[in-house]
Amino acid sequence: MYDNLFYLAVMALGFGASLSTYRLFAMRNGWPIGAFHADIPAVPIMLGLVSVVVATLFAAARVDVGGWIIMGAGLTLAFLWTGLLRVGSQLSLFLAPIVTGLLLLGWLGSLFGYDRAAAIIENPRDYLPKVRIERRTPDEN
Repeated sequence: MYDNLFYLAVMALGFGASLSTYRLFAMRNGWPIGAFHADIPAVPIMLGLVSVVVATLFAAARVDVGGWIIMGAGLTLAFLWTGLLRVGSQLSLFLAPIVTGLLLLGWLGSLFGYDRAAAIIENPRDYLPKVRIERRTPDEN
């Protein structure tokens, strides 16, 4: 069974951390910077920080079921995404808000009980209405 919220939290943390720190590493190492990072640096930093905060809150809420793994894997993703891809990490401008929005939607859905779909798929007989069928003989028609 796949835990989609786990993967979304790892991606939100990784892309958010990469997005909020890319300008620092790019200026120091002479990497190319997009117009958005150069002209309005506060917006990418704030988008990244929002993603990091949401993913960290989600990891804290699930500290007993992989919260620390979310933190470790997310920071590893940020390191690899920024360090190895360099210019590709500017793609985080699009990916971080999308992944964070999906994480919020899934997390809020699970808080309100919309995660029961997995339980219904595993054991559908428990969720079907009980119907009693009476047998009729040909004489009763």
